[in-house]
Amino acid sequence: MDHCCKVGRLSGEYALKHGVEGRRFDRYLADRWLGRRDYTATGLRPLSKALNHKLLKTVYNEHGRNALETRVESDYEVLADGDESSALLDDLDSDGIDGRKLQREFVSSTTLYRHFTDCLGESKSNESGTGDGESDWESDKVDHAREVLRRNVSQSLRSLANKGRLPEADTAQIKTEVILGCPECATQVSFRRAVDRGYICAEHMSTADAGTEPKTTD
Repeated sequence: MDHCCKVGRLSGEYALKHGVEGRRFDRYLADRWLGRRDYTATGLRPLSKALNHKLLKTVYNEHGRNALETRVESDYEVLADGDESSALLDDLDSDGIDGRKLQREFVSSTTLYRHFTDCLGESKSNESGTGDGESDWESDKVDHAREVLRRNVSQSLRSLANKGRLPEADTAQIKTEVILGCPECATQVSFRRAVDRGYICAEHMSTADAGTEPKTTD
């Protein structure tokens, strides 16, 4: 079956629905984006995260895995960070779930925006700059840059594979996570996680009242 884009494919392939009435999940997200049906207008980044959570929860339910919101949230953070060495991937595999495939299925805010505008024909004004993805343009811009980089790398790998210079390169997994490092210590964290938790390094790069990982003494 043909689908409009990645979001459309995921919606159909995983039968993503919202509520007892079984509305299409992407339509529900579009209503939240536009502030329709008494929803407060919501930015693209939290909506793309909600879509990825829904995908993860749906897969977990299909495989009989604990799908409580706290479990889904914590697992998503690990998978979204792109940590291939994590024990979580082995744990998912024991439940018959391909964790690496899930990582590739996650949708960026840029992809979701294109689905809203190009596929669903939705649009809204950002002139006020409130209650919208405009207020989180920094994250959206990073997501867009990562997507452009991934496409360019993918094209180069296909070419190298076709030329025989890098066999099977077109089947390689491409990771484009932006990693931020503390200038004072060895702490490293993904851009996505840093924005979500509100700091890069709790010791050297956070406000005194951030309430994050207090220092301890022996």
